[in-house]
Amino acid sequence: MKFGMLGLLSWLVAGAADAQPVVPEPPPVVAVEPPPVVAVEPPPVVVPAAPVVTPATEATPVARPGGLAIGIGVGYRFPTSLQTPNVTSVRLRLASGLTFEPTVVFAATAIDMPVGSNTQGELTVGSLVRYPLRARGAIDLEVVGSVAFSSHTVDPDGEHNDRSTTTFDVGYGVALAYWLTAHWSVSLTATNTLIAVDRTRQEAGVNNTMINRTVTGGLVFDPQVAVMIHLYD
Repeated sequence: MKFGMLGLLSWLVAGAADAQPVVPEPPPVVAVEPPPVVAVEPPPVVVPAAPVVTPATEATPVARPGGLAIGIGVGYRFPTSLQTPNVTSVRLRLASGLTFEPTVVFAATAIDMPVGSNTQGELTVGSLVRYPLRARGAIDLEVVGSVAFSSHTVDPDGEHNDRSTTTFDVGYGVALAYWLTAHWSVSLTATNTLIAVDRTRQEAGVNNTMINRTVTGGLVFDPQVAVMIHLYD
């Protein structure tokens, strides 16, 4: 009986040991590597460009005639009345701006009157020369030079009574030309005489000829002003 009780007790202890819950082992710890750090560059800073301001003195100049150009104009030489223009000219302008304003006269006139007749002749050759020193916008500042030769003869009826007048002039001046477009120009010109030679020859019979000569020179600024408008091709 004692053996039987001991066996039962042993069976119960073994059963209790077998009845204890089984504790599961924890899962293995897996080391997780952090994601790589990617360096992100900041976006470039765009600085707006400063606006370009063109000074007033550097404004685009008005176009001038290109190459060789011919201009025909009309205007006034003062003092005069404004009712009727009293001067005309033709200008030959080169690509450099050098401009020639020539004057050429070759004429003969015969006059018949009840009291007599005479014959007159005239020869004139000269030119006004202009060169732009500087340009500001549509305005050119020009230096001006001039030279002219003229001869006028009068031959009345009869012999040994001819009269002739010869002049030679050199002058200088300044001018302002305003270009409305590349084809239209308005100019103000102030000219002065630098040297002038006048020679008069008068026949008063056989072997009797009177000659008068006058020479005038000097740096005198007492200009004669002319305003003109020209149309260029």
